[in-house]
Amino acid sequence: MQASVIVPTFNRRDLVLRTVSQLLQQNFPAAEFEIIVVVDGSIDGTADALRLLAPAGRLRVIEQENFGPSAARNAGYRAAEAELLIFLDDDMLCDPELLAAHVMAHKKAGRIVAFGSLFLSADTPPSLAAECFRREIGAFHLEREQRSGAEWRITDCVFSNASLSRALLEDAGGFDEAFRMREDLELGTRLFSLGVRPQYVAKAVTYQYYEKTSARLIHDAEAFAMGDVMFARKHPHVVIEGQLNWLAQQPLWRRRVWRLAASVPFVADFFLAPICGLCEALIRIQGFCNLGVRALQWRRRVHWLHTVLKLDPRAFKSAPAKIK
Repeated sequence: MQASVIVPTFNRRDLVLRTVSQLLQQNFPAAEFEIIVVVDGSIDGTADALRLLAPAGRLRVIEQENFGPSAARNAGYRAAEAELLIFLDDDMLCDPELLAAHVMAHKKAGRIVAFGSLFLSADTPPSLAAECFRREIGAFHLEREQRSGAEWRITDCVFSNASLSRALLEDAGGFDEAFRMREDLELGTRLFSLGVRPQYVAKAVTYQYYEKTSARLIHDAEAFAMGDVMFARKHPHVVIEGQLNWLAQQPLWRRRVWRLAASVPFVADFFLAPICGLCEALIRIQGFCNLGVRALQWRRRVHWLHTVLKLDPRAFKSAPAKIK
């Protein structure tokens, strides 16, 4: 057994069935990898549907209460038989060479955590949320393909398509189950502190079917804010570029504008939500698409900042001296 593929899922039966079906068709010896799906409290029949896909030897289904993605990933790796652990999200359509690319990366290197590429799937319905994904995450991975030697930052650690050895994950203490967001960043911080090297594996390609709505992205922004505050409290000496020090680095006038907007987020929504709605309806027109994406990004930032300041009013007091 060369690799154990771990897929956490929660109430996304149809998506995880597609992901697992493609994993079963990898260009990799069937006897040399296993798939472990951790059903994290789903009530939509996910577990029963998965068990019909493949013999138990190739696909194992673990059911647990809804404890969050960190707990689901920990449950998966603890049950794994292989030394190499590959983590995937439940909405990924995987290139047939994905497993081989991850396995080869670890044969050529030592203490590494390997990150594959992540793009938007071609069959994702057009939406402002999907366009944000394309311009943010998709653009990031496209740049990494073109600049393979670019520095990998802690904030780039996302375990939607990543692999590392069981020994390294256990040395780091596994995923912190207190985190339901930013668990990737938090684990990456601990791995980096142990001297683990990040490595980008461009040939390990996944395509995400993005079904999130604009409203869900707003909710996620608030959840990310909670994770950012938790991270800052757990790692007070680690300053993350683009996280809590973002506002502190802005000019004074801009800080005041953002703080004012964050103090009354419903006002920002009053002006920006109708713009998002109009642009969503006209998303195929490039000008409206661009405007809608920018309005949605502003709304996400306002709600993120509102939650951060509510949880920690002292945040952003001053700019940090150093960014790691």
